[in-house]
Amino acid sequence: MANALLRTLVWVVISLGVFGMAHAETNQTQAQAEAEASRASQTIYVFRHAEKVANKPDPELSEKGRRRAANLAKVLSKASIQRIYATKYQRTQQTAQPLATQLNQSVNTYAAGDSVGLIQAIRAYGQTAVIIGHSNTVPDIVRAAGGDAPELSEKDYGDLFVVQIVGGRVTTLRLFIPAE
Repeated sequence: MANALLRTLVWVVISLGVFGMAHAETNQTQAQAEAEASRASQTIYVFRHAEKVANKPDPELSEKGRRRAANLAKVLSKASIQRIYATKYQRTQQTAQPLATQLNQSVNTYAAGDSVGLIQAIRAYGQTAVIIGHSNTVPDIVRAAGGDAPELSEKDYGDLFVVQIVGGRVTTLRLFIPAE
């Protein structure tokens, strides 16, 4: 059941990366067309860190959290991720690490309170990015990208927000990444 769900999620995520590619006018060079398409179509994945151990100032992931982080890596492994971002805290770094390892990338650290600056940087470079945040920052990050996201509680884990930007239009898809 979990493998079938993961396969379905992988298919959905990859499909999202394909829809809405911009077509270049015939008088544009290939490089101009590629640059325009990159700006016209972009995907940003936003995920709250996985489950953490309780009652520590900078807690690590729990065993359940490690399983959820591994599942996130499986789902996003074929999504053409160019950059991975996480705050400086262990729980976000450990959530991002399985994907970074699988893609042979490093995890870029960002300031938790600068959602707008982070999104501006990602948008300026036209990156397909993954951002690992916190229950109190994920909604702000999604909104800074132009998407819709409800507030998250301390008990909310597993929500993956897929913000698809195509030609100035923004759609948000909310998926669930299981821990099992």
